[in-house]
Amino acid sequence: MTDSASAGPPSLETSALLRRLDDAHLWDLEVTEVVALSPTMRRLRLTAPGLAELTYQSGQDLMLAVPGPERTSFRRRYTIRSFDATAPTIDIDVVLHGDGPGAAWAGSVQPGGRIEAIGPRGKVVIEANADWHLFAGDDSAVPASLAMAESLPDPERAIVVLEVDQVADEQPARRADGRPVPVTWLHRGATDPASAAKLIAALHAVPLPAGRGHAYLAGELGVVAQLRSVLLERGLAAEQISAKPYWRAGRANAAHGEPDRP
Repeated sequence: MTDSASAGPPSLETSALLRRLDDAHLWDLEVTEVVALSPTMRRLRLTAPGLAELTYQSGQDLMLAVPGPERTSFRRRYTIRSFDATAPTIDIDVVLHGDGPGAAWAGSVQPGGRIEAIGPRGKVVIEANADWHLFAGDDSAVPASLAMAESLPDPERAIVVLEVDQVADEQPARRADGRPVPVTWLHRGATDPASAAKLIAALHAVPLPAGRGHAYLAGELGVVAQLRSVLLERGLAAEQISAKPYWRAGRANAAHGEPDRP
């Protein structure tokens, strides 16, 4: 595979990113299908020249150059929800909360739309030596949590606790062989998405199996920090927790896609 699967020469910024990211490639993606998964989640199916050669680990993402106002663009990262090498197509699921450039693009793009992507990238992947796996977070954590949980050889080794607006926002989780992955869904209702009360209560109460586990936390920056504290209090060591903030309440993510830090 070459360093660029794009139709045109990469920009200086893109070239610099590719030099910094090991095993990442440049893709000229085209949207082939758009599916409304729920009132707050939209699935985009994309293809690109050379995409059949993609290799990645569950939990990794693509960094998309989503369009902004006045011919600007912003880097936004979206988990590879699934990949079909025979098509070849890749699915990404985008939360439509808020009015940021990523949500605006995902909410309006139609089949035939094109976008530049860099990937795969991301270091939060399945800890192979763990006896069990705990996934927790808000809507933004749903794609990565389900993708990683579905990749486990034994879905019973997964504990998945996810918070969404309402019942209509729940999604089925199944391995490729059809076996279901159990998920505990929490319903936020009218509560602020940056409130951690229900997730914190759930993590205090969820039974943790015997053996050495690993936790994967994602969502709003402050919420992720609180969830991490709960698990440390419950006896997990810091190295047993992969914590990844995806957004920060009240502030748009930086142009490179990460939430602004306090």
